[in-house]
Amino acid sequence: MKQIRFQIEYDGRFSYSWAYALYSAFLKDLDKDKGNQIHEDKFFNQYISPREWIINTDIDYSFRDEYYLNKFDTRIKLKDKKISIFSEQNMADKFLVNDPYKKTVRIRFLTPTSFKQAGDYVLFPTKNLIMQSLSNKWNSWAEKFTLEDIEWDNCKISRYDLRSINYLLKGVRIQAFIGYVDIFFWGGESLIRLGNMVCNFGNYSGIGIKTSLGMGGCLIE
Repeated sequence: MKQIRFQIEYDGRFSYSWAYALYSAFLKDLDKDKGNQIHEDKFFNQYISPREWIINTDIDYSFRDEYYLNKFDTRIKLKDKKISIFSEQNMADKFLVNDPYKKTVRIRFLTPTSFKQAGDYVLFPTKNLIMQSLSNKWNSWAEKFTLEDIEWDNCKISRYDLRSINYLLKGVRIQAFIGYVDIFFWGGESLIRLGNMVCNFGNYSGIGIKTSLGMGGCLIE
């Protein structure tokens, strides 16, 4: 899998909602087969921050040097492309064996993030929603180290600093949040390490709903 990062330049006031418009402009350049691959790919996700456009994928794509977002009358210039490669085995070795583990993991929600429960958007995250989302995303990608029947009873949200924000998508304002939460783990080392691995996968998978459309971008500390 690859994480592609572009430094971006633009005029005007930044908006998180540019991510969907940028994604749409990018899709227009793809041939039919590549476009279908994205729609069928459970792993592809992307988001935009005030400084970067980040794409996570296992497929090779071509990018323009700039994209015009007609809806926002904004031109995004892409600079300094950087690619990092990661694998399931790399992550397992790093977090389950080699690196020191952390009892507290900070999850920074860099772009508007939300979950859907009982047909409604969830304005405030819970430990279960976060860990279940990450577990599901991990299991949809992993081939060897899949998680079976794990309850995540060994962790809780110990600190948070969040604010509500709307994400404009196809004329709909989705209730969401940005900020951070700290997840505190306890119990045996093996379970803590597993929690560390799953949380850090969020750097590549995103968290919550509509991650291919710019939501749920996060940084794990």
